[in-house]
Amino acid sequence: MNTLQIQTDLANKYNYKPLSVELSKQYRKLYENKIPDFLDIFGGTGSLFTTEGTLITDGYERIVIGDYGAFIEFNETQSNRQDYHVPKKERFRLHTNIPKYEWWSIDDGSEIKIYKQKRGVAYADYLPNKYYVSVYDVTNKKNEGEN
Repeated sequence: MNTLQIQTDLANKYNYKPLSVELSKQYRKLYENKIPDFLDIFGGTGSLFTTEGTLITDGYERIVIGDYGAFIEFNETQSNRQDYHVPKKERFRLHTNIPKYEWWSIDDGSEIKIYKQKRGVAYADYLPNKYYVSVYDVTNKKNEGEN
């Protein structure tokens, strides 16, 4: 079973509640071991792109490993925000009193999900007003076919 499927299954089973200490350690170690080699858990200065080659961010601050996956954290200045939009089905989050996050995407066919965190959560060390994207949804090449 791939890591994305494990994350989905856990989210469906536990509804994003914090996992037990034992399960949390087990899954966080799995996510850490599956971080792509071109990423550094302590951050980086390189550009990251969608699988379709659209710039997401110029640099990132760190990788946050929580109960439900490993996510790249970056700030507003690093983001390529002009290409982001909120999908129509997710606009309700903009009008909720205290949403956990805003869901952003890029219209390039990648179906990327970029979170803008609005408040902290118990299952990961996400920070308000930071952006997050899955380590599995990015590449360090403008186009996958380039060397």
